[in-house]
Amino acid sequence: MKLTKLVHSCLLVEKDGTKILVDPGVYSWQDEKMKHFDLSGISAVVVTHNHPDHFNVDFANAVKQASPGAVWYGTQETSDSLKDIDVSGQTNSDDQNIRFIESKHADLSPWFNNQPLHTSYVIFDEILVSGDCQTLNGSNGARILAAAVNGGPWGAVVGFTKMIEAMSDRPKTVVPLHDWHWNEEARGAMYAKLTEVMEKFGVNFIPLQNYETIEI
Repeated sequence: MKLTKLVHSCLLVEKDGTKILVDPGVYSWQDEKMKHFDLSGISAVVVTHNHPDHFNVDFANAVKQASPGAVWYGTQETSDSLKDIDVSGQTNSDDQNIRFIESKHADLSPWFNNQPLHTSYVIFDEILVSGDCQTLNGSNGARILAAAVNGGPWGAVVGFTKMIEAMSDRPKTVVPLHDWHWNEEARGAMYAKLTEVMEKFGVNFIPLQNYETIEI
């Protein structure tokens, strides 16, 4: 399986010729390199929730033009937003490669008044994408966790660390998402500390960089 990080919470997951895109948000789309990234051949797009840093309609439209056959999955709020570009969003999945996992967005009060509908996913039975949830209690059978290590307004790296510590079954590997808010110096320092802390829990932390592809 191959993973390519496409800024913040956007991730391209590839296995056996199937490409699944995760959370095409505005921070990714406003990055100049994304305008030249190959978005063709995408089989499915999964969206954890309808916040702009996870779903951006311009990014979504670019994916639609490059991969018109892609099936889109998300919450009802995401499905409603997809109507703006004449795309039908699925709120459940019969695809064995995409499994919805019930989850809640980290608490946003009092910063925001409303909590968005939220879902996590297991993709290819191998990677759990948590979205903006820091209360998952296990890996749901996945060997890899792609997770928000920094919440921006709603959380911190300590909350992510405590989630891993409390899991009844931990993933073997963690890759970081949701880190646009850090500058390069801060990101390097946080990744170094996360590597050290995850080792205490028997978890391998891979400091995946923007536009870097790894086989895992």
